[in-house]
This record gives sequence, structure tokens and C-alpha cells, in this order.
Amino acid sequence: MVVSLEEAKLFLRVENEVEDSLITQLIQSSQQTVENTLRHTLTEYDEVPADIIMAILYGVAYLYENRETADFNSMIQLMRAILFPYRNEVF
Repeated sequence: MVVSLEEAKLFLRVENEVEDSLITQLIQSSQQTVENTLRHTLTEYDEVPADIIMAILYGVAYLYENRETADFNSMIQLMRAILFPYRNEVF
């Protein structure tokens, strides 16, 4: 994972271990969504750009805060805007 559990918890301002399993799953889901949006894996980078890390953290925070009412279209649109410069175009 590009984003560690500790980084995500700091971003979310979570100070306990109660939801570590949930947050780990959200990191994995967000990273997969970012890779799907980019149309390539993050292993292609020697150093993952800050924008991509921020998109992953945004996804984690959005899914964490909106567990029951998440609007995935809205989340994906913002991710696409952040990730556009890094995205592989497919024709």
C-alpha cells in the first residue's frame, strides 16, 4: 500500500485502534479505485506523486465519513480531476 495505516489515521484524525481494520480496507479500496482511474498500477512509479497520494487519502476520508451514504460518482469525479495528468488514455 502506498498510504500507511498511520498516515491515513493522521489524515482522518483517528487516535485509537478500534477501526484499524476498517481503515486498512478503505486504504486498499481507495488505492484500487485510484489505479482503476489511472488505468495503471502505482508500481510504475519510483516515487508516487503527492497528487496521487492525496487522491488515495481523499478516497479513504470520503469513504470513512460517508460509510452509509457514499455517492461514488461524486468521489470518482473529484479523483479524476486530481489524477487527470497521470491517467493513461485508452482508445
